[in-house]
Amino acid sequence: MQTKVLFIVKTSFVYGTLAFLFSMVGLSLPSTVTYVVGSPLEVSGISVEHIVGHIVFGLMVSALSLNLRYFILGGIFPIVLDADHLIQFFNFEMVPRMAHSIAFGFLASFVLLMFFGKRDYRLGSIAFAAMLAHISFDILLGGKTAFPLLTPFVVEPLTFQGYDWIVIEIIAIAIVGICTLITKIQARKKLFV
Repeated sequence: MQTKVLFIVKTSFVYGTLAFLFSMVGLSLPSTVTYVVGSPLEVSGISVEHIVGHIVFGLMVSALSLNLRYFILGGIFPIVLDADHLIQFFNFEMVPRMAHSIAFGFLASFVLLMFFGKRDYRLGSIAFAAMLAHISFDILLGGKTAFPLLTPFVVEPLTFQGYDWIVIEIIAIAIVGICTLITKIQARKKLFV
């Protein structure tokens, strides 16, 4: 039990640290898309429903991992992802929400697999899908919102609205489900070898 808790704490810390560090890329992008965002406490609209919503959307995605520690991480990662807002406290001109991007999802998946997951692809899928679950809930909560989803390759934010959140949440669920299936098939093959 203690090792599971330590695993959850360490992976959550690394995920949040990666989100914060990845947001620093937003400081070096062209000034046509950067601006001073302001304190996240003032501009982000933090509320109980914001926090609980991210946790619930992450848990819905991670339920298909069929593993308690990945299920818990699925609830934690979408909240920790907002560590990319911390740099806003310094009032730098930047592209906000950098960790709300596909590049961050791949980077986080790769780093977590390298340090913690090795051959269990569910950890990588949770890392990527948590980013999608976070975006999905942001769309639902805001009705219309924009993310730098393709940064750092395309710096202009993409706008999502209406029922786009459903499609993104389904994609996140599918990613975790497919990776769980692959992991279970590999484990089964090892039994018969």
